[in-house]
Amino acid sequence: MSADPQSDFPLTLSLLHELLGTDPGDGVRPLLAASRQVRGVLAPLVLSLAAREGVPMGTGSRGELDRMLRRAAHYRELAALVGTVEGLRVMKGPSLARYYPDGLLRPPGDLDLVVPDEAALWQAVALLGGRQSFEGAVYTELRQDAVDHRFVGLWWYGEDPLLDHEAEVEVATFAFAGEPGTVPVRAALPADQVHADLLALAEERFQRPFTVRDSIDLAVVLGSPLAPAAGPLADTAAAHCLAPELLELCELTAGRPGLGETVPAALTDALREPAAAERRRRAALPAPADLPESTGGAEDRLAAGRTIHGLQLTALRDGVPRAAVHHRFDGGLISRTPVADFLMVTGELVDPACHARALDELDRLDPWPVAAGTGGW
Repeated sequence: MSADPQSDFPLTLSLLHELLGTDPGDGVRPLLAASRQVRGVLAPLVLSLAAREGVPMGTGSRGELDRMLRRAAHYRELAALVGTVEGLRVMKGPSLARYYPDGLLRPPGDLDLVVPDEAALWQAVALLGGRQSFEGAVYTELRQDAVDHRFVGLWWYGEDPLLDHEAEVEVATFAFAGEPGTVPVRAALPADQVHADLLALAEERFQRPFTVRDSIDLAVVLGSPLAPAAGPLADTAAAHCLAPELLELCELTAGRPGLGETVPAALTDALREPAAAERRRRAALPAPADLPESTGGAEDRLAAGRTIHGLQLTALRDGVPRAAVHHRFDGGLISRTPVADFLMVTGELVDPACHARALDELDRLDPWPVAAGTGGW
């Protein structure tokens, strides 16, 4: 198998016009506008195609493309920085970008990292904090088979805060979060990186419908020298409970204009039986128990395998990278972590009185130890 992952799939402006339903005779401007309506980030790919095909570009479009190129390079730099963390794997973004042909930019959203345990998570976060200043953090916890998992998202403003979406690095102790009560957390990524890349695309279906960008990613991977054999990929999808989602993406992509030949029939055929088996497994499961959507129910929901979310209570800090700890107080739960203290909640609405009690409780606690010689995030 070739070590060069770059795809031979012919990405062109004409193909994007066909996929997004715009008229090539009208030029790139309406195509760029249509790409901005696609959920996620697609415009940088259009701009990189325009640059490659010699379309005249002004300072605005050229500047946007250059900023996204720098963002992608910065993500690669951060991924290399944390590459020293044992067991760390890169998901989606930079991993999928390696299949794209030279000169084309896979739109950089965020940087997704998977680590084997909590110690590795805080080690990676500490390394990231030494290189990048952050504006805020997202924090969640979940439990699967008596194992606690954590997710940390660290974000900062784009190079042009008025025009660019925020940048973010996400670090998790699990690969796939699944669907509560239906598809369990799967902590480990497949050993084969190409399988991992494609299953990461399939997993997105639990969060949102598939988009044109997902189909382009699939086509580029399947058109690369590293395109996986149908049988082993279907087996891996089945083992990770993702055969229905990967089949849906394959069938959707095969039905899109200009992409019909990119998905081998052997792959969709190989996925049909495991997809049906997975759907039967899900249908046979009992309905998940209804749990109260309240701050006070955070520990109950965690014990039941549901995700609980952190409402940031303190400014970001450069703390000693030790384990996070739970602190219980009247009516709630605080998770004290190396990046900040969080009130753990179960829904979008938080009782203001509980939030106030959490802040009062923090005033009575010892401060989190700060690493010597550091000045914060």
